[in-house]
Amino acid sequence: MDTLFSGKKVLILDKQLEDLRTLRDLLTGLGFGHIEVASSVNMALSILREQNVDICFMSYDLGKGEKSGLQVMHEAQAEGIRHYGTGFVLVAAPETSELLFGSLEYSPDLCINKPYNGVQLRQVLEKLVRLKQSLKPLSELMDQQKWLEALMLCDQKIREFPALKIFLLRFKGIILLRLERYPEARTLFERMLEARDQHWMRVGAGVAAYREGRFNLAYDCLSTVINQQQVSVDAFNWLARLHRLRGDLSQSMTLLRKSVLLQPSVAALQGELGNVAARLQDWRLATDSFRAAIRFGRYSAFQLPDYYFALARSLSDRVEGQQGGLAAESEAEAIQVLEQVISDFDQDRVALFKSRLLLSDVLRRSGDVPRAEQAARSALDLFLALPLDDQAQWIDQLSDGLELSEASRSVAVLRQELTRKMVNIDWARANLKGMMHFRKAELAQACDAFAFALQVQPDNPSIGLNLVQTELELIKRGLSPDLLASIRCCDDVLYGIQYAALSARQQQRHAALAERLAAQVQLLSQQDQNN
Repeated sequence: MDTLFSGKKVLILDKQLEDLRTLRDLLTGLGFGHIEVASSVNMALSILREQNVDICFMSYDLGKGEKSGLQVMHEAQAEGIRHYGTGFVLVAAPETSELLFGSLEYSPDLCINKPYNGVQLRQVLEKLVRLKQSLKPLSELMDQQKWLEALMLCDQKIREFPALKIFLLRFKGIILLRLERYPEARTLFERMLEARDQHWMRVGAGVAAYREGRFNLAYDCLSTVINQQQVSVDAFNWLARLHRLRGDLSQSMTLLRKSVLLQPSVAALQGELGNVAARLQDWRLATDSFRAAIRFGRYSAFQLPDYYFALARSLSDRVEGQQGGLAAESEAEAIQVLEQVISDFDQDRVALFKSRLLLSDVLRRSGDVPRAEQAARSALDLFLALPLDDQAQWIDQLSDGLELSEASRSVAVLRQELTRKMVNIDWARANLKGMMHFRKAELAQACDAFAFALQVQPDNPSIGLNLVQTELELIKRGLSPDLLASIRCCDDVLYGIQYAALSARQQQRHAALAERLAAQVQLLSQQDQNN
């Protein structure tokens, strides 16, 4: 038995049973003793959750309407179960594979094609296994997110293994981005591009330039990758985000539509398209996108309650004030989606509360006041059953959602009681202090307080919007100690909020703040161009 391969664990993802058996037999003959198989991305992820894998073979084409094999890397990364020491081998036709290496983070280590050649397979796997063994200490540091230690070891490995320089420089670029050392990262990728032009290098340079505030350069780098028809989740994501940051929502939507034509099974891209479409009130596109996000996000890190809420709200907005068949169908689907939340997130008490709260709004807007009041009472009961910390976090949403219900007075009293209790909760006390500092125009103190509160409760949109408003006010008055850091903060917060899942009041606030941020970014881009 080959000692190089013995003891190594392999995962094969393929839907073609004949090809799967052929590859498994070849790997068994090479000495691999532990081989797992999967016929779908979700099945592969379930295996990766349970055990570490040394090599993962991913067939790119798993059939129409199915996730592509390349998504294993993306979804494993999002879930925190991807290991840098795992070798990812994509199985795709040569003409297809040329378009699949445009990602900085999600490009495979190598690509092979069918029919399998045993001799060639052995050669490439020997190189891959030796590579991963040599870099195991570095991979482990990166898995543990010990980025400073990883950076020092990466430089050491570059000196030890000059033949692996390009591979290691890629790791170094990723590490520098994690450390937020954006100018260094951009310079590194640009120097690499001078030696050889590869799409993932342009993505790295584009992301670094974006975070550095050099938006025109970021646009040039990322658009070049996309114009080369690269199937790159991060290139599409960052360029669409750049358009959105600049306030050019139509361009962002056009780009995201192109991205889902190339990669229809990527839930994150579908969700982003839905949010931009909702901002532009293109309800047909928004509902289609959120349906796809829910479908392809199931049983993965992208199965988010907010996609369900966004779909229900978009369906309701689509037919508000209308009568007839479309209105009835949309209302029925919205109710069905909110009922699905109960079955899909039955252990998430906050999601159950939000589903009843939104159901009350959907029914009220359709004119069914009695059922709306029933849903409102159910939402209030679920809210009262939440722990104090959750009640403090979602009282704003409860107040907005039941503003027109018979329970509004009870909610107002409840809000006063909660405000008194919030002083005993660190993040809630910080949020209240932030609001008091803001009213007194003590913006620096307000910013610090909101930032602390958001760090503890990163999923709370109210706190996030408070922080963005404060940062923008600091920029407006010329008081921001670091303009680019303030813009990054605002961008990160607004981008991280699922716009279409917000209440109508929060959507108005989000849109207004995004427009103010876009004005600042446009000014910065103009200054950069003039320089």
